[in-house]
Amino acid sequence: MTKIFVTGALGFIGSYLIPYLTRQGHKVISSDVHVRDYADYVRADVTSFEDLYKIFRKENIDQVIHMAGEVGRMVGEEHPQKMMYVNNIGTLNLIKLCLEYNTKLVYFSTSEVYGRLFDKGEAVKEEDLEKGSVFTTTNIYAMSKLFGEAIVRHYVENYGLNAVTIRPFMVYGPGEHSSKYRSALINFVHSALKGETITVHKGAERAWCYVSDFINGVHLAMQQPFSGEYEAYNIGSDEYHTMEEVARIVVQKCDADDNQIKIIEPPKRFLSLNKKFSIEKIRNVGYAPKVSLKEGIHEVAEWQRKRDV
Repeated sequence: MTKIFVTGALGFIGSYLIPYLTRQGHKVISSDVHVRDYADYVRADVTSFEDLYKIFRKENIDQVIHMAGEVGRMVGEEHPQKMMYVNNIGTLNLIKLCLEYNTKLVYFSTSEVYGRLFDKGEAVKEEDLEKGSVFTTTNIYAMSKLFGEAIVRHYVENYGLNAVTIRPFMVYGPGEHSSKYRSALINFVHSALKGETITVHKGAERAWCYVSDFINGVHLAMQQPFSGEYEAYNIGSDEYHTMEEVARIVVQKCDADDNQIKIIEPPKRFLSLNKKFSIEKIRNVGYAPKVSLKEGIHEVAEWQRKRDV
């Protein structure tokens, strides 16, 4: 049995990942900054070395899945100091403890680290990040996560840290609440059901990954043996659609009206219009997305309907 410590456990992905890991026979210790009375939950702030040290000292942890942090493009633009501090000091604290206790680290990055590399229109591979830098990123969130990756890589190459990085691409599913800080797809469904305008960026294209597929990819990546080198995995779907196509599927699944869709020119700052990427590396270890976009949107719409009753 593997004992896994999960940070950021109360987030959207954590709500799926922890039950999945438990079903796979792992022992999970979860943490977040919120006060909760759950079994095997510990309140801990990743920026507090003392909080984390207490957990490592008490538990014989085999792996850490580090999801805690400030997340999202607009969150970073509105709260840049908080994002840089949490995402990088928190990561450094965990690295130090993983080295001391000989624990494997699974670091959550973001697809945003590729930044302007997406502008070439080719599917980016994990190693393509070598061609970029902090100067090719398009927002503070991407900068914070790219620097986090650089810290992890530094400790892998110079101190023997056993680590693997996950780069999530467009993960969605039931349980994600709509807001200006959340994904476009979730907001599309919310607007469709409410009879509100669905605002679509002209020319945008994405491949959306249903959360259960993503969780399977994470589990595969975390089981890979340590190669002694820095390793990262793109995890997402390869079912591409323009965001106008996504909006029309949402309208269909929500019994809404096509007239609710409004196409606008995309913002010129903070985002990549198209995100094409390779999932060949994670496919080579058994990954196979199963949930189509239409199926996934149906599930999200049903969840939101029940929630709004």
